[in-house]
Formats: sequence, C-alpha cells, structure tokens
Amino acid sequence: MKTSELRGTRLLMRLLTGDPIEAMEAAKEIIGGKGVLSPALILEVAKSEKYRIWSRVGAVYALGFLGFRPSVPSLMRVLQNSREPLSLRCHAAEALGNMQDAKAIAVIEEVMARGEPGSLKKWCIYALSQIGTSRARKILTRAREAKPNGTIAKEIKLALERGHWGDKGTR
Repeated sequence: MKTSELRGTRLLMRLLTGDPIEAMEAAKEIIGGKGVLSPALILEVAKSEKYRIWSRVGAVYALGFLGFRPSVPSLMRVLQNSREPLSLRCHAAEALGNMQDAKAIAVIEEVMARGEPGSLKKWCIYALSQIGTSRARKILTRAREAKPNGTIAKEIKLALERGHWGDKGTR
C-alpha cells in the first residue's frame, strides 16, 4: 500500500469513528491534504444515515471547504430535512455558504421562513451572505423587515453590512 493510500485509509477510519473530536480533526486533515480521499467518498459519508452523526458532520464540513460542487444537491437535502440532526443541518448550511453556490438559495430561503431553531437560521444567514447575490441580499433584507430579535437580528445586520453583494451566480 502506498503512503498516500495508507494516510487516506487512516483519515477515513478516524472520520468514521463517530467521535466528535476525531471526526472533526480528520475533516481538517482532509481539507489540508486535498486529494488524499476522494470527495465522492466523503459525500457518501455525509449523505448516508447509516453513519454516525459526527462522522457525517465531519464529512459535510470537509465538503464545504473542499468546494466539491457535486455535493450541493445532497447538502441541500440535508439542510431541508427537519428529521436530520440540527448540528448536521447547521454544518450543511455553512458548507453551502462556503461553496457560494446560488442554486442553494431557494432551499435556504425556505428553511429561513420556517419555524426553525435560531442556530440553524444563523448559519442560513451566513450562507446567504457568502453566496452574495442580489437575490440573497433581498432575502436577508426581507428577514430584517420582519423585525427579528436577539441574535438573528444582529446576524442579519452584520451580514448585510459585510456582504459583497451582486449577481455572482454560481461561483
């Protein structure tokens, strides 16, 4: 077995432990060592309910930073599915924002409009600010006009102030 294959196998094993620290540390190493593990393999972990939650969270986190565009539809399904664990859905929103893919806007808007927990809405706000299209800005502006309170109001205000807005489409 080649050294790179052995390293990839070890990373995959750490990711699949389901331990929060091991899974996230493995995800960071996956991000830093691009090409060691196939993004398609990481996507399989992210979208399959047969893996432990933290294995999936680590995989979603890695996909967001790797910018693996074929994962966007699966990440949108995770975000949209209220039966998925909240931590996984939050990481899916973050990953979609990191990928800056405008195709995710409709799903993010839908999640923002539902009675979802504030922590999830916070990551949806982040995602919209990173996607940065005029449509994303309009969604945040409408959300601000609904006069949310607390953290959500602060997050929207910051996102609108710091965002780089325009029609960027899919980056």
